[in-house]
Amino acid sequence: MVNFIYVFRYKTFFRKMELALTVEELKKGLLGRTTAGQGMFLMGADAIHTFNMKFPIDVVYLNATGLVIGLEEKLGPNRQGRRIQDARHVAEFNPGTIRQYQIKVGEQWYWQIASTSNE
Repeated sequence: MVNFIYVFRYKTFFRKMELALTVEELKKGLLGRTTAGQGMFLMGADAIHTFNMKFPIDVVYLNATGLVIGLEEKLGPNRQGRRIQDARHVAEFNPGTIRQYQIKVGEQWYWQIASTSNE
């Protein structure tokens, strides 16, 4: 089964993303891929790395209530992401997403989890 999450910025739909929930999914993340696609939401992750990844990513750090508390643009392969105090979830995107959508620290994000086996 593939898990998805619908993410909203200030209650406005932003995008449907792949969701990593289990320890195994969180460990794997985007490893082995050549793109982040629509992005990956790592629920329960407080930090990330890009070791053995093939491309840079934009990273959004969220606290437990969905407040954006940190941003990292174009984090290159084989790097450790920033340690952001109070981070509880992390969203990973293709590089340029933060700039393109003008994502800012202080935004409030919301989400709804959906599961499907045919996407």
